[in-house]
Amino acid sequence: MKRLTRALFNGPPPEERRIIMKLLEVDKLQVFPAEWFEGAITPPASKSSSTRSVLAATLSKGTSRITNIANSKNVKAMIDCCEALGANICYQDATTLAVDGPGWDGLNDHIVLNPGNSGVVLRLLLGVTACLSDVTFRTDYDRSLGQRSNIEMMDALEALGVQCKWRDNDGKLPIHLDGTNLHGGDTAISCRKSSQFLSGLLFLGASIKDRLSITVLDELKAPDMVRTTMRILKQAGVEVQAQPNMMAYHLPADTTLQPSNYVVGSDPASTAALLAAASVVPSNVRLTSYHEEEMGNGAVLDYLRKLGVRMERSSKELRVFGGGPFVAHNFDGSLAPDAVLPLAAVAAFADGTSRFGNIEHIRYKECDRISDYRAELLKAGIQTEETRDELIIHGSPGGIDGGAEVFGHFDHGVIMALSAIAFGSRHGLIINDPQHVAQTYPTFFDDMQKIGASVTPLLKVA
Repeated sequence: MKRLTRALFNGPPPEERRIIMKLLEVDKLQVFPAEWFEGAITPPASKSSSTRSVLAATLSKGTSRITNIANSKNVKAMIDCCEALGANICYQDATTLAVDGPGWDGLNDHIVLNPGNSGVVLRLLLGVTACLSDVTFRTDYDRSLGQRSNIEMMDALEALGVQCKWRDNDGKLPIHLDGTNLHGGDTAISCRKSSQFLSGLLFLGASIKDRLSITVLDELKAPDMVRTTMRILKQAGVEVQAQPNMMAYHLPADTTLQPSNYVVGSDPASTAALLAAASVVPSNVRLTSYHEEEMGNGAVLDYLRKLGVRMERSSKELRVFGGGPFVAHNFDGSLAPDAVLPLAAVAAFADGTSRFGNIEHIRYKECDRISDYRAELLKAGIQTEETRDELIIHGSPGGIDGGAEVFGHFDHGVIMALSAIAFGSRHGLIINDPQHVAQTYPTFFDDMQKIGASVTPLLKVA
C-alpha cells in the first residue's frame, strides 16, 4: 500500500494521477499538518463566469471564444447541457473554448438535461429552457442536488405561463418544463435561499422577444453573482436595467444575445480556500493571476487583514505570509458567500469569537453549509454554535488538535475548508470522499503539495 500511494502522488503528472485516483476509487484522504508553505499557485478559473459565458455563447447565434475556461465538474456539466441544446463546443487549447451557438431560436427541444451536482447550472438552465415545450432535468446526485428546493423558480416561471412539474412539494428534481405558452411581462422571485434563480430569469429575459420585469420579493443574497450575470449579458450585447438597490430589474423587448470573446477570472471559492490554507500555516505563498471581481469587492482580503493575516498585493500577484497570531472578527457572509467556510476555518485559530452572519442561504448549497460544516468542525475539536442565519466560531489561539475523521458532504467547499483546518492542526484530519473537490478545483491537492502539503490517499478495499 505504501508503495502504491507513493507512486500515486510522486510519479504520474496531475492528469494521469487523477485518472489513477478515479480507477482506484479513493475513499479517504489523510491530510497531514503542515510546518511551512512556500511557492506560487495560480487559482483556478471562476466556475460562475465560466458557466455563464458558455450559456451566453450558446444563446448567441455564431461563434464565441472563452479564454481561461475553468476545468471543473460544474463547467463540464454546463458544456454537456449546452451541447445537448444544440451548441457545437470544442477546445482550441487547454484553456480556450470555442462555442458555435445555435441562438435562442435554434435550441433543441424534447430533451433530458443532467446538471450534475451543480445548482448554478440547474438554475440558469431552468430559466433559459423555459421556452421549450418538453425539457426534463434529472441528476445522479440524489443526496445532494436532488434534495435542493427550486420552488421559487417554479413559481416565477408559472407566472410567465410555463407549465412546471416537479417531485415533492418544494420543486425538487426531476423537473419538467413546458413553455409552449411562455410570455413576458412581470414576475417576482424570492432570493432568500439563492440568487441563482434571479440569474436564470435574467438570462431568460435577455433572450425572449417580450419585455421582462423582475421584482425580488425579499432579500438578495450574493449580489456579486448577479453582477457577474449582468456583466456577461452586457458583454453579449444585452444590458440589464437594474435599480440601484438591486431589488428590481427590467429587460426590454426584442433583445438578442450576440457572440463575444470572454476572459474568465479567478474562482472565488477556490481562491478563498487557498488564502485560508496559506494563512493558518507559517508561509510565504504567492497567488498569481489573482482577480478580485467576485470576492465581495475586497471584503475577503479586508477580513483576513482584520484577523491578522499579512498580505502584499501587486498588479500581478497576491503574497500571503501566514502563521498568525489571529484576532477574532465578525463577517457579513452576504458579501462573499463562497468564502464563508474557508474564512471560518481561519477564525477557528483566532483569539476570541467570530460571527459569520447573513448566511442562511448557504444552507441550500451542495449541503447545509452551516449545520453540516459545523458538525465536522466539532469533530475536529473546534467550539462552534449556529443560529438560523449565523455560524459562530469560538477560536482556539493555542491550536486545534484535529486527529479526527470527517465527512465532506459531497461539497467541494466543505472539503477545501476542512483541508485548511487539517493543515493548521496538530494531528491533521482524514477526509471522506475527497474526490468531490473536483466540482470546482480538481487539482486542489496537487497544487497544495507543490507548496509543501502532505496528503496520503486511503483506498477502498475491493
